[in-house]
Amino acid sequence: MEAIYFVNYVSLARQQASSKNYIAAFNTYVHAVDMLPAISKEIENEFRTVFLKMNEELEFEKNKEVIFNNFKRVLSIYPSNVDLLNDIGKYLYKYSYYTEALYSFERALSMDTSHVKVEKNLNKAKSSLFPRTLFRSLNDKARNNAYRAAIRSSINPAKDSIINIDAGTGLLALYATECNPIAITACESSNMIIQLADSVIQENLATQVVLVNEPSVLLKQADICGLKSVLMTDMIDAGLFGNGLLKSLCHAWDNFLHKQSTIIPGKAEFFVAGVNCVQLNNKYKLCQQTKNILNISHQNVHTTYSAETYGSEDINLYEDLKYISEPHSLFTIDFKSRDEVIEMFKKQRPYNAVFNPTVNDEINMIVGWFNLYLTDDIMLTSDPRSENRTRAWQQAVFFDVVPRRVRRNESFSIPFVSYGGRLAAIPESGQVIPRVSRETLVFLNDTEYMNMITKSIGIVCLHVGQTMCLEDVDIVDLSPFPLFGVLMMKRGANSLVCKVKGSEDIAFLNSVLEENGIPASKITILDSDYWSCELYNNKKFHVIFTNIFDNSGEIDVKQQSILHHLQKSHLTSNGICLPASVTVMGQLVYSDELEISNRIIDDNVGCRMAKYVNWYQVSQLSCSDITQSNFVPLSEPFEVASCQDMCSNLVQVPIVQDGVCNAILCWYKVQLIDGWNATCTNRRNSFIPSTAYMTNALRKVFKDDEVNVLLCVDLHGTFKLALDVEPY
Repeated sequence: MEAIYFVNYVSLARQQASSKNYIAAFNTYVHAVDMLPAISKEIENEFRTVFLKMNEELEFEKNKEVIFNNFKRVLSIYPSNVDLLNDIGKYLYKYSYYTEALYSFERALSMDTSHVKVEKNLNKAKSSLFPRTLFRSLNDKARNNAYRAAIRSSINPAKDSIINIDAGTGLLALYATECNPIAITACESSNMIIQLADSVIQENLATQVVLVNEPSVLLKQADICGLKSVLMTDMIDAGLFGNGLLKSLCHAWDNFLHKQSTIIPGKAEFFVAGVNCVQLNNKYKLCQQTKNILNISHQNVHTTYSAETYGSEDINLYEDLKYISEPHSLFTIDFKSRDEVIEMFKKQRPYNAVFNPTVNDEINMIVGWFNLYLTDDIMLTSDPRSENRTRAWQQAVFFDVVPRRVRRNESFSIPFVSYGGRLAAIPESGQVIPRVSRETLVFLNDTEYMNMITKSIGIVCLHVGQTMCLEDVDIVDLSPFPLFGVLMMKRGANSLVCKVKGSEDIAFLNSVLEENGIPASKITILDSDYWSCELYNNKKFHVIFTNIFDNSGEIDVKQQSILHHLQKSHLTSNGICLPASVTVMGQLVYSDELEISNRIIDDNVGCRMAKYVNWYQVSQLSCSDITQSNFVPLSEPFEVASCQDMCSNLVQVPIVQDGVCNAILCWYKVQLIDGWNATCTNRRNSFIPSTAYMTNALRKVFKDDEVNVLLCVDLHGTFKLALDVEPY
């Protein structure tokens, strides 16, 4: 009897799923398993497929509570299903539950260490909980020594009571213990980081440090046992205040400091300068070459932003950067003055930055840096022109300024505000600047790829024109922005199906269509976040232009599967698919920059910390621009595999010089049309970031030896590279 019920319920669930009633199908499957638990294994795959389809609908409806409740129900049935654990981790991560996501990915990876996608997701969760910038900051030995010296010169033994706000790993609190103060309290808002700090403090026998797992802005005097005579913090970013420094100091002055309290750092001075840098400008604004291709040469198009009023860059790495004006001191602030801190935080009247050009040229970007006075005698600087600059902090790039021509000695001004605790340049009044997503901007500013697309139009038109009129040609373009499709529509193609991300990108596409006289009625725009093969129905296309990469440079397995489906079911018999081929490339290297962004060295921090912090090291790092990285090449570039038919494999790689390997750089070789020269993505302004697959320990290699590089591909098609060499 139970078997009959099982057959009936499963049959009903399948019917409901085939009619796309996924919520009903899900509940029917659950009911079937409740009645006959033994059949759960038999229906596991189809049940998961329905479950994921249902979640897509619920996500579209922004119903995350129901999604998580359903995950609990499914995991009670399939507690050891690695894919389900990975799925719930992805949803937890998407909704910013990073700690819970990390635990889910960890559990999944412990069950199946060959699941590459889970490992990559675990890397993302680790980086969100412990950003790579923290590794860089902690590994800055000069910064650490300066803070240590400032703390030693400022604390009175057996007299002072210390508060360390935004304590992180507890490094400053550890330095303070060397001065034997009365008490040390360190507060940190992150649950994960406070556990890490506790381990570090116990390891260094600094039991006098009291850890408080709260943001400092929620603390009162009673929470930390009275007033504090010294406040320490390193919650500094490229724009000085961006990590909430002013808000935290305002609260501290009003709640647990007294008039004579010492602040480390004591004061700061912030500078701005006008520069010209095409490479830097192209990271934030649409370049002129692409604007000309799109027939919008008169428009200024900037990247979209939310609360970000500046970017962070190592501007000394940009070879074409020129200083067009003398640096201007925007402000000086004394953190030891309660009134100055509060005024800076609440001030609505702008600061006027006066720029005095030294040459006749164009200023297309404003950059900023600071001098940070830990004490009157100990200073750190992020000045990119200084050989003694700290590596812990990058420079602020105020990108939302319109380029202007300037003449030598003819000064001009730009207002800045710090209201709310974050510096911002005020745009010129009356200007409405079109904006596009970061993904679209980076794609369109890859001028080499844009040139290849432009040159391909004639070849494609010639190919399809052999059997039909161009006016009958239907196109799919799944690039971040459908440049190929737009250019084909300008030639007179019949229709275009494309995917666009967000309202600003859609508005930009519509403006481009209007400027080029392309009827919007011929364009079908798919929602970039919610689309699948089913949307194409039975339609056939003559040209399919695809992009199988995500924002981080990974192969998007979903995009790749959709491409395979389109080629198989929706491409006409004489149709053409672009790009023609994509090949994975690799190179063995040693990079100090990658090393300090992924592993702590105890000697750099002056205490025992590495064995705890390095749990957060990741097996891969995204490199937006390899050309800016200094690395030692230990092999020539080598081909790994074609993306069209990847499977796990072993590649033997000759070593070209003795050295220590800590990474395998990975990029792609893209051939747009058969017979054409390919373009490699390990170049400046490529829209596809490169990846560094990190070794879990340093590996010694010797010239003329051959080492094995493992290509690991999981069942879903996600890949990674690993080095098969013993550590030393």
